[in-house]
Amino acid sequence: MREQLRKLYVTLVAPAAVLFVVLFIMQRLRPTDTHGIVALYPAVGLVLFLLAIVLGVVSPLLLRTWFVYTHREAKSISETELWIFERWTLYVSLVTPYLAVVAAFLEVPTLFFTGTVLAAFYALYYFYPSEKRIRFEKRIFRVK
Repeated sequence: MREQLRKLYVTLVAPAAVLFVVLFIMQRLRPTDTHGIVALYPAVGLVLFLLAIVLGVVSPLLLRTWFVYTHREAKSISETELWIFERWTLYVSLVTPYLAVVAAFLEVPTLFFTGTVLAAFYALYYFYPSEKRIRFEKRIFRVK
């Protein structure tokens, strides 16, 4: 299960990392002016920041709460059920690196960009499927 989750994690994170590198290179070679978008819609930075917090922090917490609630009376759960839960958690939380890429491309104000990047780093760090975390999840949910 851990290897499948790691492959999914890398599959979801790698394009965002490549996009960041490409964006960095493009901005160094040929600076673009995206201040027009942010000037027309000043709330873009705030919306990206709030989306990053909702998708990177709040939604996984709500998913976990829902998962615990639906299995509250079960003596144990199957590994397949845990894998489905972990997979959906990764899908939801790992949208935040892409929001950080969009915030970098649009050059949103520093406060919102920093908050978006911090939410992305939180999602990347916290939801990494390490051996220790998977063992902990299996023990908590009494996986058979």
